[in-house]
Amino acid sequence: MKSVRVTSLGSGSKGNATVVEYGHTRLLIDSGFSCKALQARLAQRDLTPSDITAILVTHEHSDHFNGVPTFANRFQTPVWMTHGTSLHHRAEKLKTFNILNGHEPFAIGDIQVNPVLVPHDSREACQFTLKAGDHKIGILTDLGHITPFVSGQYQDCAILLLEFNHDVQMLREGRYPASLKARVGGSLGHLSNDQAKEFLQVGEHRKLQHLAAMHLSEENNCSKRVQRSIEEAKLADQVNVLIAHQDDGFDWISIE
Repeated sequence: MKSVRVTSLGSGSKGNATVVEYGHTRLLIDSGFSCKALQARLAQRDLTPSDITAILVTHEHSDHFNGVPTFANRFQTPVWMTHGTSLHHRAEKLKTFNILNGHEPFAIGDIQVNPVLVPHDSREACQFTLKAGDHKIGILTDLGHITPFVSGQYQDCAILLLEFNHDVQMLREGRYPASLKARVGGSLGHLSNDQAKEFLQVGEHRKLQHLAAMHLSEENNCSKRVQRSIEEAKLADQVNVLIAHQDDGFDWISIE
């Protein structure tokens, strides 16, 4: 039986990139890192650019898109994004790309890709659930609140990468200007620890084996508060909990 492997190459406001591997397919979700930095981060996971089957772009913000055009053009890697994302000037740097329909699943190699449109302050942001064999992998960051539709799409994931961007108190008392605090904490911003905890409490997560906390704010969050929120969610004892960091993400996790 083929195993599913997932690794984060870095997660946070300075850059994000995730790799999902199943069979002969390796999908890179986003890259806010320079081409050189991305190659170095791939090498740390024993990967080369030629190992990447395709790139899925969630939205046009720089910490997710900046490194995509140079990497894709240089290594002729197919890129998929929504029509809204493709309208941003960063997409003009790509020699070629594919438009995905945010309402229709599609296959890339051995992996079934299900786009999930999310509320975020960008043109047409989407996140993804991925079907690899009998297993479901959920990637859910960069959204301001959980809609019923989003909640329904992320039931029964075996691996879940979930945003824990900020602690409400730290954001409120922190150094950000009022306008940025309103953006981050607003309905089109980023998930707080409390929102992520509630998502875990009310959703159906019986099949969950690995939970990774993603996109932590270096200014308005800390690992201790994230860990406490996850403990309060009272997940099953067998769930392996990781916290992705900006510098090195997290190493490979796998399920058979």
